[in-house]
Amino acid sequence: MATLSLATLELAAAPTAKRLLILNPVNEGSEANAYIGPSLADALRTGLAENYFFLHPEAEAIEAVRKDNLIQEEDLHTKTSALQMGVWLRQDLVLAGKYAVNGNRLKLNLTLYQIETEKALLTFKTEAALSAKMFDTFAKIASDLGKQMAETLPLQQDLKSSGGNYYDPEKGKRTLLFTFGTRAIGVGKITDNLTSASTVSTSDTLHLNAEFSYQRHYAGEMLNRRYKWPVFLQFSLNGGYAQRNYLRDNANIPTRVIAVEGLPAIGYTFFLPRGIRLEPYAGVGFGYANFNFDYSELARKPVDTSAAQSVSSQKLDQFYFFTQAGTVVKYAITPRWAVVFTPSFSLFHYSGNFQGELNAKLGAGFYF
Repeated sequence: MATLSLATLELAAAPTAKRLLILNPVNEGSEANAYIGPSLADALRTGLAENYFFLHPEAEAIEAVRKDNLIQEEDLHTKTSALQMGVWLRQDLVLAGKYAVNGNRLKLNLTLYQIETEKALLTFKTEAALSAKMFDTFAKIASDLGKQMAETLPLQQDLKSSGGNYYDPEKGKRTLLFTFGTRAIGVGKITDNLTSASTVSTSDTLHLNAEFSYQRHYAGEMLNRRYKWPVFLQFSLNGGYAQRNYLRDNANIPTRVIAVEGLPAIGYTFFLPRGIRLEPYAGVGFGYANFNFDYSELARKPVDTSAAQSVSSQKLDQFYFFTQAGTVVKYAITPRWAVVFTPSFSLFHYSGNFQGELNAKLGAGFYF
């Protein structure tokens, strides 16, 4: 318990990463200068990174997106182009602006936009002398700008105090879950003969199963990044094993069952305190089960009509649909790993029959 409490405190202390796109300021003056814009943008990134923690795309990625979407360099200072570049590059913030050089004076006008709301968070204007120590001037501009960014970006000291751990919302939208558990408490008609209506459930011993799931949170962002609803898509692949007895001629028929199921589902995330997520979901899936019946204890064994002889065992394949509703409960012990508990209810649909079960699985989740 003490270890989990410490991990929770560590998670709470981990800063949330922000993605900040700093575009090259655009020259609006009459004096042509090809390197002031890129040099100034690089100085701003370097200067801000001394005190603040943020993620920034590579210059090659910025240029590739600009060219692929036919954005002109002279338009990068406009709100429309800056916000669109931020959306394409999946950023949280974008800093864009323009400059002019008149003699040995530099006039700079920058605006910081929030991508989600499209609002300007701050406007920064300054004027400075250009000299042989031009890069010192750029560093001073970055320092002055940084004083106004305290409420926008997490501090480097917060990153250090968390041991280098941070939560990246962009990466946290995808989760791999591996869980292991049981199926128990079957609800519905119990099959007592050896027909194709035999069910997977109501096992004499617990129906053990392992499940591997992929989740994509904020699924609407795959179409438009501004869709921030905490809706997620989930696909699960489940493998199960059970042993049970069927009744025939007043004798128990030991039966081995192996089942494989795929379940696409949709869900909604509720964020609770202390790093806990509650994720109810529902879906419709498809399954396959293989039954192996052992007739060795029967006094009168079934006859295989095709071979005209009695058999001591029989195999039966069955395909079926099922619906499932449940809740994934995640307890985050680090920004990347979580303990996962998944209670659920499944309703299996067979030809002329159905079977309901309560399920419970425990495992781990990895955010990436």
